[in-house]
Amino acid sequence: MKKIYKIKYLLLFTVSMFFMACNNDDDSELFSESPAERLAQRNSELLNLLVSEQQGFKGTYFSKNDEFGGFTFYMKFNEDGTVNMTSDFDSQTAIETSSYEVRIGTTNELVFTTRNHIQKVSDPLVGGLIGAGFKGTSVFQYFSVEDGKIIFKDVRNRDTSTLILEPSGFADFQMESIGKADASFLQRQNILPTATSSVFQLLSIENANGISNFNLNYDSLRLHAKPTLTLDDGEVSELNFGIAFTENGLIISPALEFEGETYTEFIYDSDASNYVSTVNGTTATILFADWPAFISGDIFDIASIDGGAPIFLYRPGLGSNPLTSLGHDAIVNDLNDFLGQFNISFFDYIFFFDFNDDGQICEGQLRVRFNGFPDLNYCFSAAQINADNTFQMTFQTPFDQDSADFQFLAQDFIDLFNSSSGVLGTLEGAFSTDSGGFSNLSATFTGLDNPSIRVYGLFF
Repeated sequence: MKKIYKIKYLLLFTVSMFFMACNNDDDSELFSESPAERLAQRNSELLNLLVSEQQGFKGTYFSKNDEFGGFTFYMKFNEDGTVNMTSDFDSQTAIETSSYEVRIGTTNELVFTTRNHIQKVSDPLVGGLIGAGFKGTSVFQYFSVEDGKIIFKDVRNRDTSTLILEPSGFADFQMESIGKADASFLQRQNILPTATSSVFQLLSIENANGISNFNLNYDSLRLHAKPTLTLDDGEVSELNFGIAFTENGLIISPALEFEGETYTEFIYDSDASNYVSTVNGTTATILFADWPAFISGDIFDIASIDGGAPIFLYRPGLGSNPLTSLGHDAIVNDLNDFLGQFNISFFDYIFFFDFNDDGQICEGQLRVRFNGFPDLNYCFSAAQINADNTFQMTFQTPFDQDSADFQFLAQDFIDLFNSSSGVLGTLEGAFSTDSGGFSNLSATFTGLDNPSIRVYGLFF
């Protein structure tokens, strides 16, 4: 019996030694080079990739796509450790030359060691984002090569940051890179409203299930969007992506995934003034629309202010706010251009709302005031809330003879509140402009007959 056990143990020992020998063979194959040698080899690989492209690379850099958009760079890496670079970060697109290194840190890194266009993304003093900037970096970890594209990440924002370099395809880097950077910088203007475009900007997705409209909520300072879809039951679904512009349109990061399809690249349609992404017969479109994707019930809160008689003030002298549309600004500017020849200027207007219909001719009242000219006053019917959460008023009559004689001076403001399609009122928190703010509750009003006209002001 003992002999049998000894034979069994001997066999087990022999089998174990065989597997250990096999494992040792695998280890020697897998780790024939030391970690330092492997890093050095990868470093050499990266450097060769960078300098081998004689016409350089197109780079797309998102520093933190959950907060900011991205920028396009054109880079030509030279064997002497210099890099020629331009970008669409701003209008200064001249090619600059600086130094770079491919080095071993915690892993293989591409480091831009002296100042160039890419340092603008990490500048904490960049206009409008003082103290934070776009939270970029000059040190990028080499991640992988996929389909000819070299992929880097910022270790601080590993999940939200990417720098992707792909061959430029240029015949003349010096000339073509600047032209492309200028074109993509100008493309940024196409997503912005004009004096004649609607203030309602949507992301609209059409597929076999129908059309889903999101309010785009685009932040032009951060180049970032947070589209919101509000369902009939009030549930809100929010998307989140950064935008980088190209000479032909834009790309978004992270990619938009909706009902089984993924949208990344949008092409600008200049005839329709929108951006379109087509995937497998479905389309995602960024556009200006005549109607918002969703209208909140803010009008009921507005109607309860001061017992149903809120007083609204718009005064440009209090400072500007982007919620006042360019179309409304144009009305004021044109009015002042006309009045200036008579040494008169527009001062403000006040709307005295009345949501309690008492049967009077002058339930609501618009008062337009000037410097150096009598006030003009116009009567409106009481405000009635519609089923779609807009409200309706009807212009009745000028209040007096001066108001009748000079009604042409106030006509655009009358039309805003006399919209036959309804007026959209939205609460906007405490009043704030570029000149300061007050604790007064603020709001916007948009006449839906002409959705390019929106005013921002305060209740007092």
